[in-house]
Amino acid sequence: MLINELPDDCLLSIFDYVNYLGDLINCYKVCTKWRYLIAKRNKKVKYLLEDPHQKADSVHYSGDDPDESESDDVHYKIAEYSHSCIEKVDYENIVSFIRNHKPLKGIIKWLKRPIEKHCDKLEMLSAFYIHPSIIQKVSSIKQLYLQYCSLDDFKRDAHYLPNLERLHIRDAAPCRYYDGPVLEKLKIFELDFSSSCVTDICYCFQFMDSCPNLQSAYIFLENLRFYVDETIKHQCLQDLVIVFADPPRTDWNDLKRLLMKYPNLKHLGLRDASMLNDEHIKQLLHILPNLVLFQVDLCEEITERAAYYVQDYCKRHGRSIEFYFNENSYEIEYDWPQLSTKREKISRGFDFMKHCFLKDYYDLPHFLIPIEY
Repeated sequence: MLINELPDDCLLSIFDYVNYLGDLINCYKVCTKWRYLIAKRNKKVKYLLEDPHQKADSVHYSGDDPDESESDDVHYKIAEYSHSCIEKVDYENIVSFIRNHKPLKGIIKWLKRPIEKHCDKLEMLSAFYIHPSIIQKVSSIKQLYLQYCSLDDFKRDAHYLPNLERLHIRDAAPCRYYDGPVLEKLKIFELDFSSSCVTDICYCFQFMDSCPNLQSAYIFLENLRFYVDETIKHQCLQDLVIVFADPPRTDWNDLKRLLMKYPNLKHLGLRDASMLNDEHIKQLLHILPNLVLFQVDLCEEITERAAYYVQDYCKRHGRSIEFYFNENSYEIEYDWPQLSTKREKISRGFDFMKHCFLKDYYDLPHFLIPIEY
């Protein structure tokens, strides 16, 4: 049997496994039948990425001109533009595509040239850094993933982002007290504060005080201390991951004062926190009355004594807390199969616990795509 004698449904199933843009373009040119079927297959495609992503809703390229795929049958929600792309594709062609492609909601940009300023309806942006003149033109941004940007720089531009719901930022600059605008809609905050100066103080938790509806936070702290305003309680925060670089310079009393700010925490991950011991676990159970998932991974001083105390405490107080430390850390993936450890640029669903809680900071997705997209 010749391949063209296969039923259309069978060919469509085969084409669903073709994720390389160049191959799809070549198949599109074979004949009228294949042109129709590839056009039908393209209606499923939502993401144009540089790296292979073996799903029917994405295609990838390797220096091909993404604009060759532009047609009424393509409805990209997310497009990625890399260094290799700009070397082989005319910049003006990319700009033209962004301007004319109405379904586009987000850009993953590895270019130095500001292509995102040409799309004033963008809702998601991932970039090395961002210039204030561009931020002014994309006030619709809901998710911002920045590789290099200080909290001070963000403060300067924050008033241009009234709709921001998720902020991912890597800050290696000296941190200062945040006195910028209140971010009413921010729900997820992720920060890597990597300072080479041991005297630097991180104000990320003070920044979170200006996010009254923040629900989830992932903080990576390296070689520094943090500022805590104990007068403000954050009632909405439910998910918190703090990763301490080795060796941590955080004092237990500072950490205790910090966690007392978040009485409604349900899910807490403390990693590489060598300042913790079994006695501290007991104190945290009393401080956090709503805790249901407690992970203290890579904390050498935490032993089975703490685990036994958690079990006994739950029996005596009618609570249910899943506790994970070095001895049983592997069990968390079996007990919580809904929490992903898969490394991916795009995750489906605006869900911090599912797509962020168990991952390393550098594996966090660029975008959490709403299900309706």
